[in-house]
Amino acid sequence: MDPAPSPLENPESNGYVDSKSDLETETPRPLDLPSPTTEYFLAAVYPATLLLASTFYLLSPSPATSESYFSKKGNLINVIFVKYGWFWTTFVFLMHVSRLRASSKAKALLRWLLATAWWIIVTQWFLGPPLMDRAFTLSGGVCETLHQVNQAGPDMLDMNKPQVWLTSADCKFHGGRWAGGHDLSGHVFLLTHASLFLWSEFLPVFRVEGIMGGGIESTAVLGLLAMWWWMLLMTGIYFHTWREKATGYLIGAVQWALLYVWALRNVPKARFALGVPGV
Repeated sequence: MDPAPSPLENPESNGYVDSKSDLETETPRPLDLPSPTTEYFLAAVYPATLLLASTFYLLSPSPATSESYFSKKGNLINVIFVKYGWFWTTFVFLMHVSRLRASSKAKALLRWLLATAWWIIVTQWFLGPPLMDRAFTLSGGVCETLHQVNQAGPDMLDMNKPQVWLTSADCKFHGGRWAGGHDLSGHVFLLTHASLFLWSEFLPVFRVEGIMGGGIESTAVLGLLAMWWWMLLMTGIYFHTWREKATGYLIGAVQWALLYVWALRNVPKARFALGVPGV
């Protein structure tokens, strides 16, 4: 009588294992993507947070509210963490990945590369200016500068003749500010995009390990997710218009929805190439 095939020989066996001790083995368990209910809940948490923030702002239009510590862009959490948000997201993600099997690590890093590429396209570079700067200028936005450096030296500019710079970084470098146009909220984009990515990668492992068995890796991920949620709430209260926050959320959720909600569930080739979150 032939022996039963091992899980490694079973082509239908893919997914995660059920204890930390199994992390040292290569015994996979059947595929188990998050339920649609979980995905819908994740998709709803962040716009609900923005709605809560807007409600708080409307009900508390007092000077005390506007003078909150978190209403200042120089608050330490913003300066140290949010401004370098993708670095910190990557840092805790790599902590999380360090406990996975070698085969799962490689696929997890591929999914991280896709998330990073979307962050770069939206905020850093997209065949020139990033997507958010292109949207701003295409919707009529310009850079208003106080000084212009030319061959004769710095000159005062007529503020009625705003200068056009390709990127927000160029504008800030020349001492100007964005004016007009639709200024998609970069904070809302980053915090939404990073949070949905981390939740999707972390939840399958968290379901296996539980609250008590996660170790420092789980603590780091959950701590950063809590901070990202809080800063999203603060951004929703003190900064940007409702439309700018709404588009920031939508752009932040689109890559997550395409990959985790649709492709990994419905496209076998994508699931084969990129794997699914788990240990």
